[in-house]
Amino acid sequence: MRNFMGITKPAFYAFFRGSATAGKRDIIALVNWSVLLLVLGVALAAAVVAALWPYLSPESPLWAQQRLAEVWRAWERVRDLRAGVTVLRPGEPPLRLRLLYLAGAAVRLELEEPLELAGEVYTLRPVEGGWLFVHFRPRLELGLEARFPLEALETFLSLSPREGVEVRWPKESTFVLRGLAGPFSEVEVQTAGDFSLPERVILRGGQSAEVEVRVVVEAVNAGLELRELLSLDPLPTRWIR
Repeated sequence: MRNFMGITKPAFYAFFRGSATAGKRDIIALVNWSVLLLVLGVALAAAVVAALWPYLSPESPLWAQQRLAEVWRAWERVRDLRAGVTVLRPGEPPLRLRLLYLAGAAVRLELEEPLELAGEVYTLRPVEGGWLFVHFRPRLELGLEARFPLEALETFLSLSPREGVEVRWPKESTFVLRGLAGPFSEVEVQTAGDFSLPERVILRGGQSAEVEVRVVVEAVNAGLELRELLSLDPLPTRWIR
């Protein structure tokens, strides 16, 4: 029996059955490709995470070193700094100092307490071929000056991982350095503020007792001038070099 288009019913049904079968095959193929892409995506994500895990895990040395590098970069944005510093030692009276820092030029520490040492000044600045250290004792009107090579300070302050220094971050804003050269083999630094500046520093290790340093930042990038760091009052009448 033919319809008005001349197509028999069996042929008509066979056409739609064939179309339905082809449609199913297309859907199955599409699903298979989708599943394959999903599996490949998951595998790729897993590979990326595995490759980056040393930089993402807080327990990883690479992650800790990366965080420390970020702190260094924040400190590099500090052009000048004015702060109060308190040094606490077991069984000893506290030391209170004024800190002035000018990037690339000089750092100055002036003692405020104990009173018998008030006014004494320590400055350190780079000079040709090394560093110049000055200790000014106003009560004696005496200046002590010493020069030492660039490598001496760089070796003392070296924090490079290849030198065996271990870096840990026990808290979000606290890092610990172990294996340092010098009188203290371990330093714990608690940071704060936009520049991640030290707020509390604990020095441990060696033959020295634990020392705590508290820092109160008063001004950052406020336009400090070099003459403020190098001025001595009264001027020394004697120099020992």
